[in-house]
Amino acid sequence: MLRSLAVPPPKPSIVVFGDINADIIARVNSWPKPGEECLAPSLELHCGGVAANCAIALTRWQVRPTPIAQVGQDPIAQAVLKKLQAQDVGTNHIHATNKAMTGLLYINVTPNGQRTFFGSRGANRSVRLQPSDLAVVKCASAAILMGYSFLDPQPAKAALRILREVRSKKGWIAFDPGMEPSQKISAKILQIAKKVDLFLVSQEEACALTGEANAHKALYKLKKAGATNIVMKLGKYGCLFTENSEPREVPPFAVRSVDSTGAGDAFNAAFLQAKLRDWPASEAAVAANAAGAAATQSIGAGEQAPTITQIARILRTQRLPGPWDEIRKRVLRRLSSRSLSPSE
Repeated sequence: MLRSLAVPPPKPSIVVFGDINADIIARVNSWPKPGEECLAPSLELHCGGVAANCAIALTRWQVRPTPIAQVGQDPIAQAVLKKLQAQDVGTNHIHATNKAMTGLLYINVTPNGQRTFFGSRGANRSVRLQPSDLAVVKCASAAILMGYSFLDPQPAKAALRILREVRSKKGWIAFDPGMEPSQKISAKILQIAKKVDLFLVSQEEACALTGEANAHKALYKLKKAGATNIVMKLGKYGCLFTENSEPREVPPFAVRSVDSTGAGDAFNAAFLQAKLRDWPASEAAVAANAAGAAATQSIGAGEQAPTITQIARILRTQRLPGPWDEIRKRVLRRLSSRSLSPSE
């Protein structure tokens, strides 16, 4: 008699709309004064941009992302696409244009893990939806949008179309505003925040949007402005989210940080996969804190996104205070399940 084989559940899927760049990362001892030279021992080329970072981090959670984006017709694009494909991210909806080069960022990383960006979004500034993209969007049950798309007319139009199409099919939309959009187009970002189902914002972004440096006061102002289901990333202090209209502070995991690049994207991916799998918000927040902490332990984002093994190691070796520790244990048990067991 043959033993029946357990069939793993299908991978949940989500549309990811936003920037894809090449990141050139340099580790330096200190930030230079104006006019000084700042030579790094070496440079590292990584796949970057919020959409690429989020998509790769989602694959770590056995989620199937569909990034919709645009690159240039240049060797940089070829390198970036090759890196995405190597991370099991589909590139069928990443289009190429001959009117702009691929987005490129130079990132200075100092020993305390802080990074400073220089560069241009390049081809990301003119992305538009193709008929094949619309076919995917119309079948999507979830999507994440990025605030950078709203800095330029063409991607803003595409992002709004995605929002309408997904919501019309009773799907849900997550939104990460980004720092520069929060500073430059705060009114527009707040308008979009009212239309989405999950608002993933950092404390710095919330301060730019509300003028409040205090996390709880900023959260209150965002709610007053019409945003719902807010999750605020507090970096090394954990995160803050609303449950039954009340704020809940989620304690952090302490790690030695070497680079914070991509930590917010790793946090987002962990929270998104939890929502796709209908985890309670408290478990989603603990998993996201662990993923964000794990991301700071390596240089760069993109293909450096933490694995389930790395995230589980943090969850396994660090206890949380009070009732949060039982939630930590529940998340760890989920990571040990068949559908999320590490493949490496």
